[in-house]
Amino acid sequence: MDIREYENYVRETITNVVHNIISENEALNISAKSRAGAEISDWLEEAFVNATKNHEHLLDSEAAPKGKTKNPWDARCFFQLNGHKEEIWIDFKAFKLSGIDSNPDIGTPNKIIKFIEDGGFYLLYIHVYYEEHDGGLRFIESDGKKVKSYFLKDISPTFRRTPTNQLQVNISAAPTYRTREEFIELLMVKLREGLVRQLEKAQKKLADIDEQTNSLRIKNARSKKSIEEKIR
Repeated sequence: MDIREYENYVRETITNVVHNIISENEALNISAKSRAGAEISDWLEEAFVNATKNHEHLLDSEAAPKGKTKNPWDARCFFQLNGHKEEIWIDFKAFKLSGIDSNPDIGTPNKIIKFIEDGGFYLLYIHVYYEEHDGGLRFIESDGKKVKSYFLKDISPTFRRTPTNQLQVNISAAPTYRTREEFIELLMVKLREGLVRQLEKAQKKLADIDEQTNSLRIKNARSKKSIEEKIR
């Protein structure tokens, strides 16, 4: 087994667990009208932990601490195979079918950089899809699948860094396999591009401030002169 086969095995193993969870719980008593994505994620976190308690490869699963919205993962586990134990971070994303062409933030690059620095690498995105149903919601398929997944390392090359230091990608953008080394290089390119865009906008705003300063000085001089002439 080479590392690409290993990565596919890890991803497919976790994806199958989530697929089974969804298949066994097709409808939930969660309103699809407000913050359903966050509630579905909370539910999936707990369901994933319960489903992997006695799993052959997925060990020590845990859900994100409640109330900690800045936690770098929704759930995490350790994948054990042939004596190797790998920490896996999971980020659940639940999408309403009507919003399938959106471009959600998928997290700050700082967390994956810190994760890699600490010896980890694999952040797995799990996508599930839902629609309103009988006052709640039900899980549905998108392009023939109930669950889609990809590692951040294999994210579509169309992703970008936003001015708020978030990574962002279209929901429908297909992942592209790349090596770990290729991902690191691409991530740094995207971060640099985002910062350059931010710098160019800041420079333009600075130039605008200079122009506005001159304009305000001229207008102030005129209005001040008018006042002085009238109050003499």
